[in-house]
Order: sequence, then structure tokens, then C-alpha cells
Amino acid sequence: MASALATNFLGFILVLGVLIFVHEAGHFFMAKLFGVRVFVFSFGFGTRLFGFRRGDTDYRVSLIPLGGYVRMSGETPDTSEPNDPADFLAKPKWQRFLILFAGPAMNAIIAVAFIAALNMVGTESLLIRPVIGEVSPGRAAAKAGLQVGDRIVSVNNERINDFDDLRLAITMHAGTPLRVAYERNGRTMTTTLTPEREESEYGPVGRAGIRPFFDPLVGRVTPGSPAAKGGLRSGDRIVAVSGKPVRQLTEVETAFTTAKDKPVDVRVARGGGEASVVLPPSADARDPLRGFLPPTVERKMSLIPAIRDSVQQNAKMVRYIFIALGRLVRTEGSVKELSGPISIARISGDMLRRGWMEVVGLMAMISINLGIMNLLPVPMLDGGHIMILLIEGAARRDLSLRVKERIQQVGFALLATLMIVVLYNDVISNVLRLRQG
Repeated sequence: MASALATNFLGFILVLGVLIFVHEAGHFFMAKLFGVRVFVFSFGFGTRLFGFRRGDTDYRVSLIPLGGYVRMSGETPDTSEPNDPADFLAKPKWQRFLILFAGPAMNAIIAVAFIAALNMVGTESLLIRPVIGEVSPGRAAAKAGLQVGDRIVSVNNERINDFDDLRLAITMHAGTPLRVAYERNGRTMTTTLTPEREESEYGPVGRAGIRPFFDPLVGRVTPGSPAAKGGLRSGDRIVAVSGKPVRQLTEVETAFTTAKDKPVDVRVARGGGEASVVLPPSADARDPLRGFLPPTVERKMSLIPAIRDSVQQNAKMVRYIFIALGRLVRTEGSVKELSGPISIARISGDMLRRGWMEVVGLMAMISINLGIMNLLPVPMLDGGHIMILLIEGAARRDLSLRVKERIQQVGFALLATLMIVVLYNDVISNVLRLRQG
């Protein structure tokens, strides 16, 4: 327990702390570029631990390592000196716009860079087609008339390329009717699927009661495993286990589990013919397939294709962010779907325990979310300040100090209320999770 909490805390600092600091670094570098006087550029908040001063700027590391901040000269009218060209408010509107926009832009750049880096290092994942392998009776998919073997083509006219696309579409639309196009026996048909709202380890999500279809194909065989000892080869298609025909991999896994510690007769299609092998029992209870994996696909790209693919993946994520925001505005969603700091720490810890590649992927996802959220036209956020600049630019005059103060007060109240609700839900959901565990 203590070890998990320590890992969660470290993961939280590594993920959210670094991403907020990078966001603030965007503001800092753009401010310096336009000659704005920066008093403090800090990693972390609170008491100054150590650092150095160069020119007007105190570069410091502070006590609470959860992000960072930049303090510029003349950020607000009450701190601005008359006729001081180094003040933030003394700069032209287009320069202030770019300084404000640089923070979210850095988050977007980091998200693209991280996914591109993963693409270049290379990732291996299961090849999962958007074909239904199991439909739970009485659940949303069954009510929609979907059947085993159906291939999902699109959801709300968005093309579905693999089962991960389908899973994400369902997860993001709890309680929302979805128009689903699918292929069955060579015909394209449509239906309406309404995912059920369900509490998951990472918060409320949509569920449909389906599992993917895995062909009973042998991909990689682990050396020295029961599968290797029995003579199973990469490329084999399993057609029967213990004399019983199988159509998909879940049936193979069920047959192996039922056999427990007994040898299993397996018949495979191989090289235009068929062969029989006998797989000895596995000593590893965590290996239900006795030492073989289904086919996987490896993604390893050069620089330009990696960046292109990363941009596409991040664009898809941005689209789903706006879908989620739209659900909240239309009251189809709930603030319970927003993750608070405790949940983010737990997820970060989980990814950290799995490995650095999972952490990088999580950081990319959170970074693009952070960038988009900061661009929302909400007072107190970068997007709120940008909105005021755009209004003043369109009106060709500055808003009065009184109006700006009222806007900031309303924005602060809204954000404070949202933070209290999210923190409350975050604490309650995690306490319940601990009690159930």
C-alpha cells in the first residue's frame, strides 16, 4: 500500500508537474522574446528552495513540485507602471495574444512530440479488428441487435478502423444514442446503440457489453513454453481443442482453462493441411494460452511518418475532448467524468509501474487535454484572457478596469465551484473504491 502511494505521488509529479511546467515555459520564452520583464520563473509553488538570478529573473525551484509559474511585470492594471515598455500590458495586443497562446501551444507540441517519439521507438500491440466476438445478453449491444461476427464500420458517421476506435467511441458516450453502421453477411446495416453508464476504475464510462473477435491464430511462441514444447508454430490456425471445434481465441482460452493442469490436444491448420499437437500444462497461472500470443502489429516509423501519425492521433483526441465538453454543455454528461488530482495520481502511478512508454503515452494524452482546456474562453484561464483581447480588438478600445474585474471575479467563482465539485467526487469515488477493494 505504502509503495503504491509513493509510486502514485511520483507519477503525479512526473506527469502533471512536468506538463504544467512546460506550459508555463511557453509563456516564459514568448514573454522574453517580446522583451517583457519576468520577475520569477519557478518549477513548483510555495517556498523557494534554491535557484539563481540572471538579469531581472529569479530562476527557482520551489517546495511543492506540482507544475510551476511565471510572474511578469505589469500583468494586471494595478501592478503596471505608467510608460514602462517592459510591462506585459504595455505590449501590443498581438504580442500579448502570442504570450498567452504559447502555453497551450507548448502542450500541443509536447503531445505531438511524445507520440511521434513512441512511433519512432516502436510499439507492439494486438491486431484487433472492429469485429464483435461476444455479446452479453441484456446489455446495450444485444438490445441494439448486434451479433457475434458483426464488423463495425462507423459510429455517428466516424469511421472505425479497429476495436480501440470502437471502444473509445462507446466509452465517451455513456447514455447517448449512437448511430452504428455494421456489416453482416456482406450487407451494410445500421442500428442505434445507447451505451450504459458504468463506474470503472478510472471513473464513469460507457459500456455496451461486447468483446472483440480474435481469430484463433498463433503469433509469437515463447521459447521453452508448453506451446513450444508441444510443437505449436507461428502462423498456425487453431481449429479444434480436445476434439471440439473453435471459431475464436476466447474459445481456445476457455478450453485451456477448463483443462487446468492436464495436457490438451490441439488441432491446427498448417501449410495447406492439418496437424495435431499436444500442449503440456502450464506452471504459470497467468498464462492462459500456455505460451503463445495472438498476432501483433509493430508500429515503427521514421521521423516524418511518425509526426504525421502523431498529428492524426492528437487530432482524434481533440475531437473527443470537444465531444466530452459538448456532452457536459448539453447536460448529457456529468462532472463526475472529470478526473481530479487523486485519480490522476492513481492513473499516473499505474502507468509508471507498467513502464516508461505507458507514462509517455499518458503524458501526451494529458498534455493535449491541458492545452485545450486552457484555451476555453473561461475567465482566469489563458482562453479567457485571449477572449478579452479579441473583444477589445474587435471593439477597437479597451474594456474598463471595472468590467475586467467583474469578469475575473465571475471566472474565479466558476472555477472554484468546479474544482470543489471535482475534488469532492474525486475523494468520494476513490474512498468507495478502497472500501470495495
